[in-house]
Amino acid sequence: MGFLFLFSVSFAQNGYPVPETTPTRLFYIQHSNNHNTYVYDARMEGKSLARNNPVEAYRIVYTEGGIRKPLNLAQKKLAYGIATEYLAPDLYEMYLAVSKKLKLYLTLNSHRKPVVTVTVNNRKMYLDRMFVQIKNKTAGVHVKADWVLFEGKDFETSERVTERVMMEE
Repeated sequence: MGFLFLFSVSFAQNGYPVPETTPTRLFYIQHSNNHNTYVYDARMEGKSLARNNPVEAYRIVYTEGGIRKPLNLAQKKLAYGIATEYLAPDLYEMYLAVSKKLKLYLTLNSHRKPVVTVTVNNRKMYLDRMFVQIKNKTAGVHVKADWVLFEGKDFETSERVTERVMMEE
């Protein structure tokens, strides 16, 4: 699956639950098949990111009353799992299992709060949420996406931004 970066646009998904905000919340991912949510929180050691395994990934299963569960093996390996590479103290490069092309960067802001940055459509942003529009309600192992929305704050201005990326075949 590749990314075809397209254009800036504003979208929202009505009726989707918003997971409770925590001090270590990095971002979360939702998709069009159901409201279950994949959550990414920073692991801290004191006021620094945990040197080994700095991100905890899990899911909130709203279809089962909003319970928290670990990612299953297929989710970890094929889609929502996250790999991190240490670059420097409190700086990691990351990517989701679904695509090594999309680079995310985990660091601490000036207030020592963990944040993730990503560049989408030539716009650098602090990432809060991704929404994946699933193609033709596909399910199982071979799920394909039509497009992905990236929501967050502009890195320079802190204004709320949404960028849409069309998926390549």
